[in-house]
Amino acid sequence: MRNTFLCLLALAAPLPLFGGELAPAEIPASAQWLLHADLDAMRESETGKAVFAEIEAKHGDQLKAFKRMFSLHPITDLHDVTLYGDGKPEHAVALIEGEFEREHMEDVVKAADDYSAGNHDGTTVHSWKDKGTKQYAAFASDHLLVFSRQEELVKLALVTLKSEAAATADPFFNVDGVKPLVSASAHLTGIEMPADAARLLKMASTLRVAISEQGGRFSVRAGAEAPDAQSADRMRRMLDGVVAFAEVADPKLQGLDLECKISPTPGKPGTAIALSLPVGEWLGLMKKAADEMKK
Repeated sequence: MRNTFLCLLALAAPLPLFGGELAPAEIPASAQWLLHADLDAMRESETGKAVFAEIEAKHGDQLKAFKRMFSLHPITDLHDVTLYGDGKPEHAVALIEGEFEREHMEDVVKAADDYSAGNHDGTTVHSWKDKGTKQYAAFASDHLLVFSRQEELVKLALVTLKSEAAATADPFFNVDGVKPLVSASAHLTGIEMPADAARLLKMASTLRVAISEQGGRFSVRAGAEAPDAQSADRMRRMLDGVVAFAEVADPKLQGLDLECKISPTPGKPGTAIALSLPVGEWLGLMKKAADEMKK
């Protein structure tokens, strides 16, 4: 049970100085993909309230047990989570910012199977085994936990977090000043993808996605860069077909105030996609999907 909770925590968020927003300077240059969830912003959004309510309804007992064991409630005490990796399978790092009781959590970790501790430039790196697999974690600060299955990636994360190197924020994630609830990016050419990966992914070289709420609408923006103009044109035509088919074939989409725009990326080969619909209609779709999964 203890090891299961440790892994749940690690998969549950960066840095106090940035208040829940994505902090590019905290990501190593070797990262080929990243996923960031701004949990502070999620708690203030209608989407986040609905998602967290569903989690509480389904997993309330587990969350209470988690709180008793770690003195931390994942829904209320975490600020944000960033996951990133170098493109190789199992090579992922989680940066989790929250209101931790550090000493208590370290005491719990020390009771895990095959526990040991090392030192990296003055920072303790904890390790233990979960179902035979080594796990590594370190507190970069009292409010920031670094976790990975790869010891070297934890050490690289600690070095990056201590450095003062500047990094420019990607303007894609801050269009019109809207702060994304979830943001993701990937250099697809640097990621080991399975042979059955979607053809659209194989046609793109870089992918960015931002999910947000503004003005009563739920929005998803995506940008896919392509190696050449021909590939970009093919992506646009394929996406147009996918959206048109979905609108006709899926009854749940009938009658929605769905706005969809697919266009070329300005100044470079690629495709920009923007989808939005009223938050109420979006939440209705989520509920229908959840009900169908229960059947």
